[in-house]
Amino acid sequence: MFLVELYREVVSVKKSLNLDFDDAYQYSIAKYHGLKVVTMDKDFERIRDVEILFL
Repeated sequence: MFLVELYREVVSVKKSLNLDFDDAYQYSIAKYHGLKVVTMDKDFERIRDVEILFL
């Protein structure tokens, strides 16, 4: 996936999951690379397709 497509994905995720930009960016990067998100942010509670570890 090209960088421009990744940025488009961030915008799409921002709208579809109702996340702010930085949360959508973290989600998109984690999904693309198969990573986990470690956070205290409750906005990630509705995410199901990326593993979220809450502190």
